[in-house]
Amino acid sequence: MSTRNSVISFPNPAMSEIQGSVLIVEDHPLVAEATADLIRRKHPALRVVCAESAKAALERPCTDWFRIFVDLEVPGAHGLSLVREIAARGYAQRCCVVTAFDNLAVIREARDLGVLGYIVKTSTVAEFVKALDAVLLGYPVFPSECAGLEPRVRLTRRQLQLLVLLQRGFSSKQIAVEWAISEGTVNNHVGALLRALSVCNRTHAVARAAELGLLAVFNRDTADQTTSAQKNS
Repeated sequence: MSTRNSVISFPNPAMSEIQGSVLIVEDHPLVAEATADLIRRKHPALRVVCAESAKAALERPCTDWFRIFVDLEVPGAHGLSLVREIAARGYAQRCCVVTAFDNLAVIREARDLGVLGYIVKTSTVAEFVKALDAVLLGYPVFPSECAGLEPRVRLTRRQLQLLVLLQRGFSSKQIAVEWAISEGTVNNHVGALLRALSVCNRTHAVARAAELGLLAVFNRDTADQTTSAQKNS
């Protein structure tokens, strides 16, 4: 998906005096330093600090940072896990994702967490710089494709479990045995799932769920719960 960062009009950065400390969470030193240099050149009053891992990023309290720019998949983090932790501490509004990963489901989740922006690295240099400036000035920045997307698909946990079984090739009869319910009830569940995803058959349902990132999120959360349960046992 070709993604451009959507930036609204904002004042000339030179007209706004920005002070404080900025944290860049990025495990590629060259990328981290290049981003830091862009920020320093535009806003020399800002102090820029780089962290190469989730652990390093959380060593100091979030209150220390005027803005936090987070790359995904840095050591110690998976997907939006670090962003979720920052949001849980009440500082999502200071946080901006900066990544090459432009999955729409991830972008939507980041926006739902309350982050200030989501900047895609594959944008042009001019767009990237403009997006950084906008976030530093407090303006929201998200990929332009998000503006005209279809309504969010919301599935119940049961429907997500059904999707996993369909992905594995289970028939209605096999699902009925697995869940200890009638085959007719399974078909009712399947029908409701197809309507929720706006698709016409089971194969399309699985493909649509994969496109939206629903299966990946569900499988990851299930794995996290299993790991937690094992640690507590």
